[in-house]
Amino acid sequence: MKSSAVSVTFVSIRVTLRSPFGEAHVRDIVNGRWAEPAGTSRDEIGSRTWAVPGLVDAHAHLASGSLDFQPGVLIEAQQRAKDALDAGVTLIFDKGWTDTTVVDVIRTVSEAERPTIEAAARIIAVKDGYYPDFGLVIEPAEIAKFVESEARAAAGWVKLAGDWPRRGQGPVTNFNEEELRQAVAAAEAVNARVAIHAMARDTPSVAVAAGVHSIEHGLFLTDDDLDSLGDRNGMWVPTVLRTEAIIGQLGATSSGGKLLLEGLENTRQLLPLAVEAGVNVLAGTDLVGTPADVADEAIRLHEYGLSIENALDAVTKSGFRATGRGENFDIGAPADAVLFLENPLTDLAVLKYPATVIKLGDVR
Repeated sequence: MKSSAVSVTFVSIRVTLRSPFGEAHVRDIVNGRWAEPAGTSRDEIGSRTWAVPGLVDAHAHLASGSLDFQPGVLIEAQQRAKDALDAGVTLIFDKGWTDTTVVDVIRTVSEAERPTIEAAARIIAVKDGYYPDFGLVIEPAEIAKFVESEARAAAGWVKLAGDWPRRGQGPVTNFNEEELRQAVAAAEAVNARVAIHAMARDTPSVAVAAGVHSIEHGLFLTDDDLDSLGDRNGMWVPTVLRTEAIIGQLGATSSGGKLLLEGLENTRQLLPLAVEAGVNVLAGTDLVGTPADVADEAIRLHEYGLSIENALDAVTKSGFRATGRGENFDIGAPADAVLFLENPLTDLAVLKYPATVIKLGDVR
């Protein structure tokens, strides 16, 4: 009797994705994207791990490893990007530098070898409104023109220095509400978002009223600001570790140190309220370490009042959600995931020790 052949369809990898937040998915990897399970897999992974779509550094500066105020060195920035992926960072929002080094990283390093990167180009400031000889100095009346040109040179973001200390005055806001509205409109016209450095008392509220997409630091946000940000899916990157580092440099008893301490106390009060208001609270390193160290900021956000669930969200799903990406391993989405041997909701320090990193279907 003639035997009949049985045809078996094999896929290369099948992944069990058990989220710390409660969802569970089984996905195949097909051409670097998540797919419904089909056929028989040659390799199955993830059954005893916890999975997130990746860690997110929402305030990175890949061009440098420290606040050195020098032009970026491309080969060093490339390595920092690769190191970040090895640490489980699959998405970075780079908030600019004095040059376009990070845009060059995007161009020269395959996305399978680095995180997905959205980046600003040069940081835009006004005369005496930022570190000397750093970034791009403009006249406020010309903000729309320069925002458009920098957005075209960048990869999805424009960064504004919204305020800066002046001798005898303390932090002073660099742009008024109308100028910021023009900046937002100019950026959106070329599919970019605006982020703003906001450490002065008035800057966050002015920026929120103008529609700025992401508030960096945001020490003096108000309840009303949070409601407005939440209503429009806005972002807040508190950078607590960076603010603490500045206080350490200035001294806690200096006028600047006292102001920042007051702002941090305000941050402590507002963090849980921000989540309730629907704000996308995000973790960002801002040169306290490199993007590979972003788990430390999530831990600090938890210590500042975010629940452990919300702190984990801030360094994982929130960044995907805020930028319209899939946050739950959606079918057809890029096959990116980071697997941990322990549940990060038992201890956020688990985030420092990924067991497996998957980028565009490549299991590292």
